[in-house]
Amino acid sequence: RVGRPPQERPMSSSGDKGESTALLPKKRQRNVTVLSLVAITYFAVAGGPEGTETLIQTGGPLYSVLGFIIIGILWSIPMALMSAELTTAFPENGGYVLWVSAAWGAQAGEMAGWLQFVSSGVDACIYPGLFLVYLEQALDMNLEDPTIEWTIKITFVVLLLLLNVLGIESVGHGSTAFMIVLLTPFLIIISIAFTGIFTGIGVLGWPFSTAKMLGRPETEPDWPAFFMVLLWNMGYWEGASVCAGEVANVGTVFPQAIAISMIVVLLNYILPIMAFSGLDGNYDAFHNGHYITVAREVCGTWFAYALGLAQTVSVCGLFANGVVKNTYLVCGMSEQGLLPSALAARMPYTNAPYWALTLTSIVIAMIMPLRHFKTILGVDIDLYCLALLLEIASFIRLRYTQPERPREYRVPVEGVWMWLLFFPMAVITVGGVIYGGWLEIMVSFGFLVAGVLVLFLVLVL
Repeated sequence: RVGRPPQERPMSSSGDKGESTALLPKKRQRNVTVLSLVAITYFAVAGGPEGTETLIQTGGPLYSVLGFIIIGILWSIPMALMSAELTTAFPENGGYVLWVSAAWGAQAGEMAGWLQFVSSGVDACIYPGLFLVYLEQALDMNLEDPTIEWTIKITFVVLLLLLNVLGIESVGHGSTAFMIVLLTPFLIIISIAFTGIFTGIGVLGWPFSTAKMLGRPETEPDWPAFFMVLLWNMGYWEGASVCAGEVANVGTVFPQAIAISMIVVLLNYILPIMAFSGLDGNYDAFHNGHYITVAREVCGTWFAYALGLAQTVSVCGLFANGVVKNTYLVCGMSEQGLLPSALAARMPYTNAPYWALTLTSIVIAMIMPLRHFKTILGVDIDLYCLALLLEIASFIRLRYTQPERPREYRVPVEGVWMWLLFFPMAVITVGGVIYGGWLEIMVSFGFLVAGVLVLFLVLVL
């Protein structure tokens, strides 16, 4: 295997009785602070109310709000707690790959990295298309001409890859700016809409229906689609862990950022669902970009422009942070000797890992022609949930095999209470694997087999 000699690698195999050598801190400047990490985590998990329009269409606002609360308690909070503890235990780039490697051996860690890497690559393919949808809705134009469509998509990808070339500190600051630009129009529209809760008419004369705000659909909900979109909206809390080596004072900053992000994410989903359902009770019309249509028809043209800008900025942040996740995942695996050492090479001024970024860009370019939203989403969730099952098993195993390992943050549960906390999360994660449809499962299985072959070649070479 190319990289550090085996005796220097920090991760042990599962045959080492769960013991591993402590990771040595890398001597680099750590520039990512709480605010930047909140923004990076926010875009890793949510990045705006994307997907909530589909939830309203498939399940109605009442079930959507209840779904976010239930999945948040049973799935997202345990995931966030797990991420906070293990990130402070392994405060280097690579995140969950380091956790799984320490618990089950290097090959298991590499498989977790592969699954997350491909999942993020598939996920990134959603955003150029969503950017085009939001741009069409905002400008009220048809941009379906193939030349125009691909010019916009390629420009979108290239500009956001250039942001990553400037380094993770730039991405962190950019994400903070994206978050402010994204949330401001939503907050203004939501605040004005809610003034009509008691009277039925907002302060600007917008009609508002409290009954429709938390209503149920007239037809039977599409539960499989509803469930998969809900998981897509509420997963990926461990995403920011892959750049832990860039975070200043990770033991304090990471748990704080996770806690702040959880509150922001839940409000980011629940408030728009209630506000826009109250403004437009035709749930069947809620497709991607419909919030902008509601803003234009109910609130006025300038509100539609502002919301269109917000949602295009949203997908910019989502894409940029997806690239960050994959780039620093590859870089961290290389730094730990799990991939060729060349992939950890960094640019002299921005400190961006340029070969890892190049590999990430190639994979995204290869997958980007995929167009069917449901298939992309199903494959994305299948691969992610497989990796997440490895991470849950690693958390529990490390609690038993490495109880004395330094953890600046520790989830305050032990024994049976720990199992009770993580069992519902594991059940929901298994549901995410099997609920996506046979086509999505078969495509995911193909990626899994490809991962086994890739890891075999890496081992042999």
